[in-house]
Amino acid sequence: MRPQRQPAVRAVLSLILLGLIACSGGGDAVAPRPNLSAGNGSTGNNGTVRVTPASDTLNALNQTVQLTANVAATWSSLTPTITTVDASGLVTAVGPGLGLIQALAKNHKADTAQILVQQIVASVRVIPDSIALSFCCDTLTAVVADSNGYPIANALVAWASDDTAVATVFNGVVTPVADSGTTTIRATADHVTGTARVDVVAAPYP
Repeated sequence: MRPQRQPAVRAVLSLILLGLIACSGGGDAVAPRPNLSAGNGSTGNNGTVRVTPASDTLNALNQTVQLTANVAATWSSLTPTITTVDASGLVTAVGPGLGLIQALAKNHKADTAQILVQQIVASVRVIPDSIALSFCCDTLTAVVADSNGYPIANALVAWASDDTAVATVFNGVVTPVADSGTTTIRATADHVTGTARVDVVAAPYP
């Protein structure tokens, strides 16, 4: 009669299977997932830099806007003749044009904000504000400025006389027409007007 080997074989196979499971860490073991978010975000070393606001407009020289970044960053101006920036992200307009402000993080990542600097006409002053003419001409000058009082270079100025029968004006040059009388000369830039009084008086006899 043959010996019963089947239980012994099963026992050996069971031991081998248990050994394989032990070596693999168990049938239900799962490899740890990498933390892809580590170092990212507003406080991470690999986070994306974002500047707020990403763009803005300044309508006068020496006008300012405060920029912020979502991470600690060093501020610098890529266009220092148009905009400057201090260590806190405060931007100041110094000239017309498109300014670029950069925030650079320690991880060498950066973001850039665009600041448009344009001088909007806020005042027009005619110099001098009054003249007296007899038989010749005189020249008036229009000073066009933004809201902070900074002159606007190459501003387009339209000149006009309230009474062209008394005196006329062309590019600021006033010419008397009548022997006497008074008129107002107006200088207008972008719908803002400055004025000067013009008195035409009779020429004295020699």
